[in-house]
Amino acid sequence: MQIKEINEIEFDNFANNHILKNYYQTSKYGNLMKKFGYTPIYIGAYEDNTLVGAALILSKYIAINVKYGYSPRGFLIDYQNYYELEEFTKRVKKYFFKKGFAFIKINPEITLAEVLPETNTKNVNDEAKNLIKKLESLNYKKLKNNIYFESLLPKYNPIINLQTFNIDNLNKNIKQKIRNKDKKGITLIKGDEYNLNQFYELVKNKKDNSIEYYKNYYKIFNELNMSDLWLLQIDYHEYLQNAQEEYNLLIDKNEQINKIFINDTKNKQLLRQKMESDKKITTLNQEITEINSYIQNGIYKQIIASALIIKYQNRINIVISGFDKNTKQNPNHLLYTKLIEHYKKQNYKYLDLNGITGDFTPSNPYKGLNEFKLNFKPNIYEYIGEFDLIINQTLYSLLWSTKILHNEFDRKDIKNN
Repeated sequence: MQIKEINEIEFDNFANNHILKNYYQTSKYGNLMKKFGYTPIYIGAYEDNTLVGAALILSKYIAINVKYGYSPRGFLIDYQNYYELEEFTKRVKKYFFKKGFAFIKINPEITLAEVLPETNTKNVNDEAKNLIKKLESLNYKKLKNNIYFESLLPKYNPIINLQTFNIDNLNKNIKQKIRNKDKKGITLIKGDEYNLNQFYELVKNKKDNSIEYYKNYYKIFNELNMSDLWLLQIDYHEYLQNAQEEYNLLIDKNEQINKIFINDTKNKQLLRQKMESDKKITTLNQEITEINSYIQNGIYKQIIASALIIKYQNRINIVISGFDKNTKQNPNHLLYTKLIEHYKKQNYKYLDLNGITGDFTPSNPYKGLNEFKLNFKPNIYEYIGEFDLIINQTLYSLLWSTKILHNEFDRKDIKNN
């Protein structure tokens, strides 16, 4: 096997047809990361002049005269072909040792288990377990378990099958929440680069990324129509009209319940109906008050949620989404439902919700994030995790002992909100 550098076109042609294809292993992602201190290197593995493997390696200096590589979502090789894996690893180590690399980080999208949170069980892939042992024997250092978001990319991914998704299969409360909001003047609008400032205001507190990061993300992938920017807009006049109509209906229903309840105050079922009706009226009254305040202040339309999407072949990837936490509309469920409906009509197969934690206990600090995404009944896949392929053990040990590695990869950009 021979390793040599290839150009972007050669790499993309190979990557787009590989079984482990993903948008992180594209020249577009390489061009994006070039804007943020990385040098993309595209390598190909040849057997008898036939390209059998490839990888985007993002190169960066981590210390004086010391570089590391990062291959997001891993090398595009046949990991189950142990001869190919061993040869590829051996040649890559030799090639990058000469270039002064200490290690190359990978996090392959290879499923270790399908997670079933309802029963707190997993369907484990034994071949993947064996692969982890094989990687470790080839000097890939397995990093921590990444129960939360310690790794550069999520280890636990919730993915919706768009072809089989049916809103009627969702929890009754979630369906009601979505349908109530959908009737009240809230519309999904496709944005462009001129809307990136509005988008950024809704996501800037989730990660420590600048607006330039997202502008480049959108523009670079949009060169091949691979990015979408979506905005959820509320029309307050329309919303107010619909809310007032609903309020009048609730008042009428509430009066009927009260008339019956006066004559049967010990009826527990009637008491529950009365309490639920009172609660709905109070909530809706608060909404109407809020909407009126917007209109009185000259705000007639507002963006209340947004999402940046990457489209890659048959898969939709949510890069990041956010919503206005100052509004009582809580539009996140409606945003995701409308995205699902849109891309299902476009005949895409999968929607990647971009990560949850592997902790399904009540004490999970990211419990709200998990529950929100699990509401959509996705399949949850646990990947094999993150590994450092050690190229130069001496340099790697030095980086470890001096905590340079920790400083480089400590996930300070992840926030619990």
